Amino acid sequence: MPTPPRLRASALVLAGILACAGCSAAIPSPPAAVGDDFPGTCLPSEVSWPSDFLESLPGESEAIGGAIVGLRLEWLDDDFAWRLRSADTREDTFGERVDDPSFGRESLVDVRTLEVLSTGETELTEAEQQLNGSSAYAAAQLSGEEYPSPLIVEMARVMDDGAPVWQLTMCDTATNELTVTTLN
Repeated sequence: MPTPPRLRASALVLAGILACAGCSAAIPSPPAAVGDDFPGTCLPSEVSWPSDFLESLPGESEAIGGAIVGLRLEWLDDDFAWRLRSADTREDTFGERVDDPSFGRESLVDVRTLEVLSTGETELTEAEQQLNGSSAYAAAQLSGEEYPSPLIVEMARVMDDGAPVWQLTMCDTATNELTVTTLN
């Protein structure tokens, strides 16, 4: 006996819903340069400072897969958000771990609550794959970040003479002037 068209349509809709059950909102591309999207200030009215949350976040949030390898403050949908990049583990169809150092997670989180706004897979750069050296938390502690100024608005792992280093962009919250420094 043939399947009625309504039943087939219902089955297709259900299959689509189930297939997308683990989908997350698409992550928009970051602005071309740090601060390009800021609404005249680099300081949200309330913000979790990187030197305060980087140590605890990896164990407490689904935004992070493993070691944090980058962050950036962005203006998104009329509010600030942190874009976090981290190493992550990939699994095959059998649930077995696959060694893939380029596999990472990128998430946008609320600056106040660190609630995940969206998350997805990303490919890590060569520098981000090098987990040797100082952690994001250690780099933030060495940065000189201190309330009310300066504020870290980006931390990026970059290669310098063949070694991974942290490149930090700091914002003077009084003048909105950005400065870049490198930490080993």
